[in-house]
Amino acid sequence: MNWACFAVGVVAVVLSLTSLMPLRGPVGSGLSFVPSWIVGEAPLHLAAVVVVVMIGCGFAGGLGSWPAWAGLALAAIACTGLVAQFASGLRSRGHFDVALAEAGQVAPRWSWNPQDSRRVVVALPIRPRSVERLRDISYADDASRAHRLDIYRRAGPERPAAAPVLLYFHGGAWVMGDKREQGIPMLEHLAERGYVCVTANYALSPKARWPRHVLDCKLALAWVKQHIADYGGDPGLVFLSGGSAGGHLAALLALTANDPVWQPGFEDEDTTVAACIPMYGVYDFVDPDRIGNANLTPILERRVFEQAAADAFAAASPISRVGESAPPFFVVHGRNDVLVPVESARAFVRALRAHSTEPVAYAELPLTQHAFDNFWSPRTVHFVHALEHFTAWIVATRAAQREVGR
Repeated sequence: MNWACFAVGVVAVVLSLTSLMPLRGPVGSGLSFVPSWIVGEAPLHLAAVVVVVMIGCGFAGGLGSWPAWAGLALAAIACTGLVAQFASGLRSRGHFDVALAEAGQVAPRWSWNPQDSRRVVVALPIRPRSVERLRDISYADDASRAHRLDIYRRAGPERPAAAPVLLYFHGGAWVMGDKREQGIPMLEHLAERGYVCVTANYALSPKARWPRHVLDCKLALAWVKQHIADYGGDPGLVFLSGGSAGGHLAALLALTANDPVWQPGFEDEDTTVAACIPMYGVYDFVDPDRIGNANLTPILERRVFEQAAADAFAAASPISRVGESAPPFFVVHGRNDVLVPVESARAFVRALRAHSTEPVAYAELPLTQHAFDNFWSPRTVHFVHALEHFTAWIVATRAAQREVGR
């Protein structure tokens, strides 16, 4: 039992340190991503487990020799790191407030409420009764699962008319993932607030090769613009979002609006959007090593693209599409991201701010891992509130512009 206490302390310290300082590189990122991701967003849950185990060891007589006391000391060090991680999540609101202020929006006013606390305690998203999900709606002529979407909206007859719409694309390195698995806290939160939220599948590699992925996403966007009014949404107020590969696809869609090259067979469909909110996305395929993105090169060359050509990589890179016509952007990335380094987001934001005439908000979150928003953590709570205020700001700005134009 004494050595069991020591082992628990060692594991707790390793997990705590991994969440604070994850390993990087082709091997290190593979080893550290999952533990740093889970522990980073649920640190107090692990701390509670460690405390309970140590108390159990004490009652079982396992604190009678130096290994047990060493394990107890290691557990205390681990819990200190876990509390620091939790505190960082709580402080992330300041980073979102600064991001919105730099884009020209007044810092949002909202208070942490009991629902937010319950969400953080549970951590996993549980759909509230006030939200309904309409599943597996086809957005293409075939019945393929790759061409289906789900709609989240407020349940009951008192739904708002012509509500803002959020269209979300999941991540998974263009080779895996599903609409049921990612972005759920954000979708359910906005649906509770009266938004109509859509999450869509798209064809995946290696069965599908680029640019099939983005063409499917364009087709989903065109379907939303055509049909979302039937579900209570406003086709003139469509926001795009996605995480990782989905963030790449969302950004590329936002920057190629109405481009017939990306809309074969539906060239005349309107694919403009109100704004784009990509999270921990990939924005530059041309020279990934320059930004520390070398892990992606084998996936892109062997599984996603038919031929790894520089011109194909450039055409698929959102950073190469940035111009004056770019819509408003709210980019979010974590500094601890070991799958898509934060330098990618920094370069993309610099390009947007240099060329776009629309607002660009950028939140860079300390001690934050890839895919942080899939759990209800303090970071996710602050993020969904910031996102709600950003989209509401865009809606209000558009309404004011229409009023002036009358």
